[in-house]
Amino acid sequence: MTSGRPRSIWLALAAVVVYVLLAAGLGNVLSGLVSDDQVLAQFALGHFIPLAIAIVGLLVLLRWAGWGQDVWREPPTPSLTPRRWWLISIPVFVVLLPISQLGDVPWAARPIGFILVIAAGTLMVGFGEELLIRGVLLTAVRARHGELVALLATSAVFALAHIPGSVIAGTPLGAIAFQVSFLAASGAAYYWVRRVTGRLWVAMIVHALTDWVLYLASGAGTPAASVPQSHSSDSPNPFQVTIQVLLLIATTISIISVIREDRRHKRGSAAPRVERQ
Repeated sequence: MTSGRPRSIWLALAAVVVYVLLAAGLGNVLSGLVSDDQVLAQFALGHFIPLAIAIVGLLVLLRWAGWGQDVWREPPTPSLTPRRWWLISIPVFVVLLPISQLGDVPWAARPIGFILVIAAGTLMVGFGEELLIRGVLLTAVRARHGELVALLATSAVFALAHIPGSVIAGTPLGAIAFQVSFLAASGAAYYWVRRVTGRLWVAMIVHALTDWVLYLASGAGTPAASVPQSHSSDSPNPFQVTIQVLLLIATTISIISVIREDRRHKRGSAAPRVERQ
């Protein structure tokens, strides 16, 4: 059930543009005020101020638009018919991946202050990006399209929204292309974290955990530098590779699941019309 102003995809995309301008534009300007060797100051300036403004702006937008609780929650997929219990594997893999990467963090070289500041910043990232993409944009797309479009659109926008920050940071085009594919797959996984649990806040926490581990492992102060690159001198961890492969397989199969879900909804909405004839 909806309330307030109509769910406008254009309004949601405008929110994405403003958010990117703040997170990537203002964030990079502020982080550029300090030298690259001041990683913690670079991170704090590039995250706390622009993200605070962006998050407050999103909350004001939701209040102004009067969009309901469906931005924050929905029926968990295991409560639907068919229950599709296998989809629970996607959130499980998403959580296992950063946990498996904790061993890659050089904890001895990470002071407690550094760990806590990164945790606070990545919590803001998880809250803001999930509220924007899997909250505002997802419900706007759902108001006019089925779940397949919702899954693909939110995953694509999530990936593309990170391009400006990478371009500003001077990331090579090949690395940007890899980052876009990596982030699109991550976006699809976060979509299922929200849907399987039925709660947006769970996706926020999982997103924050993932970014927290990435930042700690890389020691980077900017988002573009923390995202995995297409090449690495280290030998891949077999356990991590296995999780990544299984997660990719599960999210790929999930596309078939949402196609079938859309078909069921179409048949269900057409049934009353048939009975009235």
